[in-house]
Amino acid sequence: LSGSKNPDGPADPIIVHPAVRSLLLTQKCFSEGGRAMIAECALLNDIHAEAEAAGDESKAKKLDDRLGFLTPILKGFLTEAGLEAANMGVQVYGGHGYIKSNKQEQIVRDVRIGSIWEGTTQIQALDLLGRKVMLQKLKPLQEHCSGLYKVGWEALTNPGSSKGEIRSHALKLLKLTADWQLSTFRIAMRARANKDAIGVASDPYLMYAGYVSLAFHWLKMEQAAAKALEKDPEGPDAAFYRSKIATAKFYYDHILPRTQVLKTQMFTPVESIMTLKENEFAFNDK
Repeated sequence: LSGSKNPDGPADPIIVHPAVRSLLLTQKCFSEGGRAMIAECALLNDIHAEAEAAGDESKAKKLDDRLGFLTPILKGFLTEAGLEAANMGVQVYGGHGYIKSNKQEQIVRDVRIGSIWEGTTQIQALDLLGRKVMLQKLKPLQEHCSGLYKVGWEALTNPGSSKGEIRSHALKLLKLTADWQLSTFRIAMRARANKDAIGVASDPYLMYAGYVSLAFHWLKMEQAAAKALEKDPEGPDAAFYRSKIATAKFYYDHILPRTQVLKTQMFTPVESIMTLKENEFAFNDK
């Protein structure tokens, strides 16, 4: 659209097109951010094992509860995000992504089981909102959000670097965290009149939780990368750190706004989902 990028070659590489770059950046956001989310839980699990071995039952119970809250988010959100990323890999290839020779279609088939095995995403969502949040009177959510507030506030007031957009991203994280808490209270109030409100809200609620948690990790990575560049702007890992900052910007600008749609879906009127009779979903016998 903006002119040839490779005038001496037979054609421009497809990576010059914004649509292709968006596909690749989304995969990068999910894969690198997802690893950070998993690493956090792996560390918590190690600390939990140490607490059990030391006989510190109180600490072990607290860590077990924390892992119980995070597990459905990781399992549900990351398997859905992984499937989306794998499908995007096929899309980048075009028709060649659909055939066996490039092996991309194998990746899609392999990851498809993730959101089904050991509890479908919908079961994980009910576990998160119904059991881990509502039945525990929102306590796990409040504890989780306090950690998000702490990191967001510290990044907002003391970003440690002028590189990147740490302050604006921190402000977005703080706002979404507050919206997460407020939305949870609203769902609880709706559920007093109709328990199906929890079922209606659970799936978008889980995905909302995943996107906000991923934003938390991208903010931490952006801040760490910016500090490293301040210390050594031309060091051997400078390109790696610049890539982290650029990817964080893409995540906050392009992917995180999905939370607004999910927030609306949490409050879909119950009757718009539950009114249709079972025998009216299809009319194949006529």
